[in-house]
Amino acid sequence: MRRCILLSLVLGLFLGGPSGGSEPRRVLVIHSYGRDLSWTEEIHRGIVDFFEASGIFPEFRVEYLDTKHRVGREYLDLLGKLLRMKYRGVVFDGILLADNNACDFYLRQLVPFFFDVHAVAIGYNGEIPAAPPRVHILPEKVFPEKTLDLALRQNPGARRIFALHDGTETGEALGREVAPLLADLEASRGIPGRVLSFSSLAAAADFLRGLGAGDVVFLLSFFRDAEADRGLTPKEAAGALSAASTVPLYVSWTHYLGHGVLGGFMVSPYRVGFEGARYLQGLWQGGRSADLARAADLQNLYGADYAVMRRFDLRQSDFPAGTLIVGEPPSFYERHREVLFAAAVLVAALLAVIAFLLAALGRKNRLLRHRQEIQALQKELLETQEETIALIGDAIEGRSRETANHVRRVAEVAASLGEKRGLDERDVQLLRQAAPLHDLGKIAVPDAILAKPGRLDEEEFEKAKRHAAVGADILSRSRRKVLRLAAVIAGQHHERWDGEGYPEGLSGEGIHIAGRLVAVADVFDALLSRRCYKEPWPIEEVVAYFQGQRGSQFDPDLVDLLLAHLDEITAMRARFPDREP
Repeated sequence: MRRCILLSLVLGLFLGGPSGGSEPRRVLVIHSYGRDLSWTEEIHRGIVDFFEASGIFPEFRVEYLDTKHRVGREYLDLLGKLLRMKYRGVVFDGILLADNNACDFYLRQLVPFFFDVHAVAIGYNGEIPAAPPRVHILPEKVFPEKTLDLALRQNPGARRIFALHDGTETGEALGREVAPLLADLEASRGIPGRVLSFSSLAAAADFLRGLGAGDVVFLLSFFRDAEADRGLTPKEAAGALSAASTVPLYVSWTHYLGHGVLGGFMVSPYRVGFEGARYLQGLWQGGRSADLARAADLQNLYGADYAVMRRFDLRQSDFPAGTLIVGEPPSFYERHREVLFAAAVLVAALLAVIAFLLAALGRKNRLLRHRQEIQALQKELLETQEETIALIGDAIEGRSRETANHVRRVAEVAASLGEKRGLDERDVQLLRQAAPLHDLGKIAVPDAILAKPGRLDEEEFEKAKRHAAVGADILSRSRRKVLRLAAVIAGQHHERWDGEGYPEGLSGEGIHIAGRLVAVADVFDALLSRRCYKEPWPIEEVVAYFQGQRGSQFDPDLVDLLLAHLDEITAMRARFPDREP
């Protein structure tokens, strides 16, 4: 009994001690191809990322068979002899075999050498070979039927379908998988289909040049040019074939994306590597193969190239939800994130002030019993809100070198015309409060444009025009009535009665009355004021300008009201004079 206890302690010390449990696992990764293929690099990145995300940091030993450039039994036999010599005495906890050639190489050359180690083959195409119990083969599920279905939905007038490959073992296996699907489509929908093998990239490109409307092309695989006896990168193959083709090329592998093909339901090499690593970890944890094999179903996604979509007049809505779109240009918000963030902070500060005052009003309502005190507080809130909006308008106009009182005059003139137009008192008051924010969007316009003394060129004018849409977008995020009206004004005060304005080309009564009123008030005050690019106009020229733009740039009824009360409206300028620097 004492000897048994002593033996147990010794075994525990050497086999179960802290140092043994803390040693990293050693993993051998054998790739079929070389690092010059993005497919291989993405698989490897998926393997590494999975282990790092799981908190496991194995010691990797990595081999590249380079079989896109080197083939033949003699080469593989020599390579097998080299690896058996290289890894004699090295103990591995697991082996990952990427793609068919690595798996077949392992079965022929290395199985007896690593007979007691779990080996997981990933990305295997075609018929699964017989393998020993510790060799687990995850098939590369291509789902060509989903890519064909997508292609036919996007090409309702399809007359023929061609599936192209390079004649390699992988290409032939894919061709055999697709052939029955093409036969079914011909039988069910009357669309003939053929699987074509090409021994050279040039021959495939010549074939594609002869296609036209009604032809659908499914590029299965093109990794080798047999006539030139060399391997092809995805960029080289996809680039040459897509340049020659007048119809989009559908594919089943994401590494072709970004090189001229359209897309499809594709195998992601990153996911192939990621799920293979997950499978190996499951084996370490005692998982059952039947459960772990579900990893093969997680290798695919829909993908498309944005530039190719534009080339063939396709939209994102033509693809299933969740499709990975590569090459999509950044949105307006991404390009101007910093400016819009500053604008959002500014508006948030305004809303915070308003929210604070509203909260104060709520507390006061519970404490104050006298109606006169409640009304006084409400008046203070509205005045503070109006003054805050006016201050923001002042700040915006200050960036464009315009005087602070310009926004106040625009608000007063617009409110006066609105009252004469028949708006009720509440709407007139809202208009007076909201109008100073009509140019809020100028925060997104560069200073060099706002302060330019001369005439803007076409590109500068296009950038300046964006301020209307930017201001409307920022202000429309609020639920406050005054700010929502300010959003309408910001977005529509450059629209024209004849529909030739911006940003949306609205016309006539389609333009909100507040937008039409501010348009008249803004231009009227601007023409009478000095700007960095002009001197003030005489009143006679201003009157002539409005008479000329009646019914084209401006609402004719509002022009009539302006000219009928010209003396009264002109006098408002004296209440808010420009302050010279």
